[in-house]
Amino acid sequence: MLFFTLLIASVFATHGVDMSTLTSVSSFQCFVNKGYTFAIPRCWRSTGSWDPYCANNCANAHAGGMSRVDAYFFPCYSCGNAAGQVNSFWQKVISNQLKITTVWFDIEGTWSSSYAANQQFFMEMMNQARAIGIVHGVYVSQHYWNSFFGGSYIYPYASSTPLWYPHYDHNPSFSDFSSFGGWSNPAIKQYQGTTSMCSASVDLSYQP
Repeated sequence: MLFFTLLIASVFATHGVDMSTLTSVSSFQCFVNKGYTFAIPRCWRSTGSWDPYCANNCANAHAGGMSRVDAYFFPCYSCGNAAGQVNSFWQKVISNQLKITTVWFDIEGTWSSSYAANQQFFMEMMNQARAIGIVHGVYVSQHYWNSFFGGSYIYPYASSTPLWYPHYDHNPSFSDFSSFGGWSNPAIKQYQGTTSMCSASVDLSYQP
């Protein structure tokens, strides 16, 4: 019975790619042929600006046959005005008429040494996403969570916000996951970092 359950989980699991460089339709077609079904292009950069490759990558992913296209938002902490960054990003999504399922807020990079200041920036960003009505999740590792916010900090909306976490163990499963930040069940795992495949540079993710 256990083997049967694991087999069913394996059959219904999906795999995806994320990218920050311009990726062609033919590359996305190649990903699909290899069994990857969702794409997550970067759409907001850590410089506090719109990613110039976002619209093309989203369009190319759809044209290449990806069944789901998300986006990730890499905030600029030093720029401040978290809510303003979210607003500017969303205006670009609307003006480019992008078909995005979920926006993933990417928590990594360089933040301050103050847990309180980091928590305030994070909550301002997330509250603005909720106020606008953006379907969203959080991308963060336990290491960055503890470093930025403190190991005891619990995100109050974790139970209704999906988690995408990185751990480059080349193992497409959640067997390595341990709870943090209010999350006990992740949604996606990024299990392999920068990978050259299909004439593109991508990271690889797993979703059961």
